[in-house]
This record gives sequence, structure tokens and C-alpha cells, in this order.
Amino acid sequence: MGICDIPSQSLLSDRELFRARVQQAIDISRSSGAQVAVFLIDIHRLYEICSSLPGREAEGFLHELASRVRQVCPPDHVAGRIRLDEMVVLLSRTTREEVNQVGEALLRTLKVPVSVGLTGELRLTASIGVSLLPKSNPTVTHLMRRADAALGMARRSTGERLFLYDSAAEEAEMRQAELERELRNVLVTGGLYLEFQPIVHLNSGAMTGAETLLRWRTEDGGLIMPGTFVPLAEHAGMMTAIGGWVFREACRQWTTLEGHERLRLAVNVTASQLADPQLLDVVEAAVGETGINLDEVEFEITENTLLREDPRSIQQMYALREMGVKIVVDDFGTGYSSIGYLRRFPVDRLKIDRSFVMNIPESQKDCALTRAVLAMSEHLGIPTVAEGVEREEQRRFLDRHGCSEAQGYLFSPPVKMNVLATLPVLKRV
Repeated sequence: MGICDIPSQSLLSDRELFRARVQQAIDISRSSGAQVAVFLIDIHRLYEICSSLPGREAEGFLHELASRVRQVCPPDHVAGRIRLDEMVVLLSRTTREEVNQVGEALLRTLKVPVSVGLTGELRLTASIGVSLLPKSNPTVTHLMRRADAALGMARRSTGERLFLYDSAAEEAEMRQAELERELRNVLVTGGLYLEFQPIVHLNSGAMTGAETLLRWRTEDGGLIMPGTFVPLAEHAGMMTAIGGWVFREACRQWTTLEGHERLRLAVNVTASQLADPQLLDVVEAAVGETGINLDEVEFEITENTLLREDPRSIQQMYALREMGVKIVVDDFGTGYSSIGYLRRFPVDRLKIDRSFVMNIPESQKDCALTRAVLAMSEHLGIPTVAEGVEREEQRRFLDRHGCSEAQGYLFSPPVKMNVLATLPVLKRV
């Protein structure tokens, strides 16, 4: 059973054949104690690539992929193509060490460009999910489901794009599932709350605004930070509902702050929120409920969200600007594409990512990068905010090189609204 032998119209029968081979390996494992592993390999755009190539070139392309798999797998492996974009490999009588070695070898060999035709070359990207036979429920279905789950985790990874589903991964998945269940009820149970971190003018030291930060206190009293639960909420399709609550609640609390009309309320907006067709209605509803002036509001959007250049998101950014909302690029400097979007998008402010700030002035490289960002923003006429300022020497460096504002523990940690109203930086406005 080889990859190049499986046309797309016979995928169903070949899935059944592969499952039969997996069952045979499991039966042998029960008597011998040997390990069984299934690799699901997602070659990004595999079906699209094959469909776009002439018949002979498509066949040669698949033969090349099959050859590469054979070269890195042990002789008794079984390989096939059971979905339009996915290949599968079965290792029987294997070991954990061999599984790791094969996974790494597959990633390496699939990264090498594939020659197509006389002069063409295809650069491939792959994600690989690996499942080891579980002791608790050693069935074909369970093994394949775990491989599917591992592939999903590999696709979401920003690293080597290889994920091995073992007992530790199972515990992590169970914890993620538990968190997701709790998160689905959190708007009812009231576990979410907001804190605000002041944004300070570097020259005067006065507060000019505050960033809204979401927190989650679980039923058992544990505190979960956004870096953990926001990606989970995005993946589960819950972020638009949570984001709507955050914006309404932030506006409600903000309008209780004395002097808020002279300050800016910054609220983080995720990619799914920005693309949500109901976003403008959410904003208008919050204005009606709280009476907030949208000239006070900033939406912080990560650089990588902007780099997607989603047409709906771009349209909504311009609509938000017309309503009075300012657009701030968050985590600036961490993206991997051209910064030409600064000319195309309605950007009012840049937030320099904390990864640049944390090592200045000690790191010459980070100092040079920060100076370059500040010089560019000055040339474009875009004000800047530096994140993660914790030391006085960082503040002096940023002020000396033209940074407008900053936030960080040097000025104040994130605090609840009743504490924000008492901070000295606010009193100097």
C-alpha cells in the first residue's frame, strides 16, 4: 500500500484497508507487548498541487513523496494516502525512540523542495501528528482519533509542527477540554473580570490612558491568564461573545473614572472579533448603554492579525475609524512580513513589543532595533507606546530616542478600576 498507488476516488476503500492493517498491528502488540504508532501527515495544499499539475507531473510528484517516506521509515512500515491532503504511516513493533527519530526525519525530508517538470520547484510545508497505542483503550478508533488530535495540535504549533500524542498530551488535552467546558459557562458564572494598566507620557509622567486586560478566576479560585484561555476561546468560537462582554464592561467601568474624557481606553481585539460582522453593532450598543465617546476608545490589534489582510477586517477597521475609534498596532515588530501595511491601513499608534524593551539598554542589538522603529514611526508621523517598561534606564532610553508613551511595572501593574482612580500618575493629568 503506497502513497502513489492511491488515487483520490478510492480513499474510502483504502481507509478501510489501512484500518485493517492497524488492527493486525494491535493484535500482534497484545501478544508481544510491542508499541504501535500512527503518523498523520498533512502536506499543506497537497490536493490543490496535484490537481494543478499535468498527469505525468502529478504522478511523479506523488512518487517522490512516497520515495522520501520509504527512505526514512523502517522496512515493515505501511504508508498510504487516506485523505485528499493527508498521508498516513503505520509503524508496528516500534519503540518511542524510533517514533521520535522517524517523525524528525519526515519533517526534514518533506522540507526539501521537490523538482517538478524541467525547471519547476515546489517548497512544501507539513504538519505531523503521531499517536502511540494507548494502554487504556487499545482500539483502532482510539488510536486514529488521537492521531487526528495530534495533527490538529501540530497545525496550531508555531515550532517544528510535529506533535506526539502520549500520556502527557492526553492529560493536557483533558485539561484543555475541562477548561473549555468551564469557559463556555464563564459569562454566566461571572468568572471574568477586568484590570487596567496605565499608559504614561514619558516626558510629563502623567497618565494618558489605560489598556484593558482580561482575567479569569476559575471556580476553584485559580487565576488563568489570557495567553492560556484566549487561544482556547478563539479555537472554540467563543471569543466574539467574550470580546463583546469585555468591550461593554470596559466602557461601563471607564465612564465611572473621573476625568476619563481626557484619557484613552485601549481594548484588545482578536482576529475573529475584527472579522465578525456584528462588531460594529457591539460598539454602537456599548455607546448606547454607557454613553462613552468613541474618541476615547482605541482598539489594539496585533501585527500578525493585520498581516493577514482579510478584506472584511480591513473594511471594518475603516468603518471603526469613521465612528471615532483609533487603531493601534499591538506587538509591533514581531510580524514576519513587510511593514508596508502601515501605509495601507488606518493606523493611529504603534506599541513596541516588550521583547524589544526588556534588554535595553544592555543589548546593543535591541537598542538598534528600537531606535530604528522609533525613527521610522517619527518619519511616518505615528506616535509610539513602549510595552514592558520596568526599569528607569529603559524609560530614559525610550524618552531620549523619541518614544511618546510607555506602560509597565515601573509605573504600575494592572489594577482594578477602583485602584486606577487613586494612582498618582492619574492625579498629575
